Amino acid sequence: MDVEMCRRCGRPVHWSGRGRRARWCSQAWRRAAYEERRAAASGAIAVRVVQRETAREPSPAECVARVLASPRACREVLNGLTTLAATGQLDTGAHTATLTALGRLVHTLTADDTW
Repeated sequence: MDVEMCRRCGRPVHWSGRGRRARWCSQAWRRAAYEERRAAASGAIAVRVVQRETAREPSPAECVARVLASPRACREVLNGLTTLAATGQLDTGAHTATLTALGRLVHTLTADDTW
């Protein structure tokens, strides 16, 4: 069974999978929408069209690109990792790949004689 949201109040609208999908959670909201459309057609009221925007969660690659583009964000990530390590919260099991990448970064920085 699919669930959508009522176009009037935002409550869930259940659809059994048969017939046309319901747009409203109750007969009262369905009737109110009909009355608005009828009044708008006769010029009694104006109808405002609202375009709904859906938020998309950025991918990890997009997040990385944004962090790398900002020196402040890079610093915040490094400070956060330092805090986790200092408080013993940097779990070696869950963060094994993180610790490996950190080791590569440290090795690269120490091999460069400009540091």
